[in-house]
Amino acid sequence: MTSFSNDEKEKRDDLAKAINRIALGVLILFHTRAVLLGEQAIRDTLMAWGLPIELAYTAIFFEGLAPIMVILGVFARIGAGVMTFWMVLAFLMAHVHTGHLWQLTENGVSWRIEVPLFFLVGSVVVLLQGAGRYSLNIGGKWN
Repeated sequence: MTSFSNDEKEKRDDLAKAINRIALGVLILFHTRAVLLGEQAIRDTLMAWGLPIELAYTAIFFEGLAPIMVILGVFARIGAGVMTFWMVLAFLMAHVHTGHLWQLTENGVSWRIEVPLFFLVGSVVVLLQGAGRYSLNIGGKWN
C-alpha cells in the first residue's frame, strides 16, 4: 500500500477541488447560455407559480456570475452558496410539485433529476470545502 506525504495529500485534495469546481461551473454555465438564447423552462415554471417571467433573467446571476466565481476561485464559497440556493429553488419550484423526483427520463435510462441533483450536491461540496490552492484564491475564508 502506497503511503502519501501530507503535502501530496493536500495537492491531490486541491486538484480534486479544482476538478469539481471547474466541471460544475462550466456545466452550469451552459444553462445560462440556454436562458440567454430563449430557453423556456424557467419562464414556464415562473408562469406556473404566478411569478413574472422577467425573473428568468436572474439566472444570469445565479447560473452565470456565481459559476464564474466558483471556476476562478473568487469568493468561491459565496458563489457556491448562491448556486446552492438557486438549485434548492429549482427543486422546489420545478421538480417537487411536478413529481419529477420519482420519475425516470423519457427513454427510461436515467433519473429525471440527476443533473439538477449533481448541480446541487456539487455546489454544496464547494460551499463546504472551498476552492483550494489551484484558484485565484481571492476572498479569504469565503474562498
